[in-house]
Amino acid sequence: MLAMALFATLATASPPAPAPASLPRVPGMRLRLGMTESQVLAIGSFITTPTAEAGGGTSRKGPARFFGVPGEATVVLRDGLLAEVSFDAGGVGPHSQDYVDDELRRLQLSRACQPDLPGDRTCDWTSPALRVHVEMKKDHLSAHAFAWPPAPAPAPGATAGATTPAPTAPATGAAARGAAAGAAGGAAAGGAAAEAIAARDSTPAAAAPVATLPETLTITVANRKSPSFPHIVSSPTLQYPDKAKQESLQGLVWVRALVDPAGKVLETSIERGIAELNDSALAWVRGSQFSPCEKNGAPCRYVVRVAVLFTLY
Repeated sequence: MLAMALFATLATASPPAPAPASLPRVPGMRLRLGMTESQVLAIGSFITTPTAEAGGGTSRKGPARFFGVPGEATVVLRDGLLAEVSFDAGGVGPHSQDYVDDELRRLQLSRACQPDLPGDRTCDWTSPALRVHVEMKKDHLSAHAFAWPPAPAPAPGATAGATTPAPTAPATGAAARGAAAGAAGGAAAGGAAAEAIAARDSTPAAAAPVATLPETLTITVANRKSPSFPHIVSSPTLQYPDKAKQESLQGLVWVRALVDPAGKVLETSIERGIAELNDSALAWVRGSQFSPCEKNGAPCRYVVRVAVLFTLY
């Protein structure tokens, strides 16, 4: 009877509600940060690991796929909600690694890599809500997804659940100078503090840093001269190395460039290249003038992938 009652309870229980679409999805997986434990378990078979995670969370492990690559995932739950996801897979060939890299690019995430070589690539992919740290070594791929920017750490000595006092309006004018004088102790010290405040207030504010667009843009061979943003305004003659010509080397070199608001190249690096052609491709991109950048009425920098084609025909 007990077994029948249990079966009846399971049969009539409502399935876990789907995770809200507003929760940040882990790229290449069905998981979303902020899912409840029941929602996570409805997606895969994750077994609790014996060791509790730091910060009061617990971890579970189970088989999973990352952009179709089979491996093992570790999900970290804190306060009953999915906080982090790690993925690890071995036996991942270079073609599968390039496929994962290309799929991440399609999501238009901000990309920062060091190093960035075939078979040795470590990249951080960032969106407004999460960051994915991906490492691709020889025959190995790992990824770690977590909320971004991270939650601020509690102040030293603060206890959980403590109420933060409401901020008070800063004192201005004579009140500010009087407060500084009292804190310094004495009229002489107060005068010095007031002078320091006056000097500070009279110093021009530092110029606001120029923002960089969060997404990595792309210029292909086809849209290089397109009027849309971004495009190449002007470029030097591409120098084809003599040795490469003699060996009939041809192909596409992808260069990653950081461009300032006026369209001048600040930094370059090879994203995917051909050893004999890389230096020439870098020189061509450095000598090119790109379209300027402005967003919401303010100048901005941007990162762009540029396709440089070497062909003998």
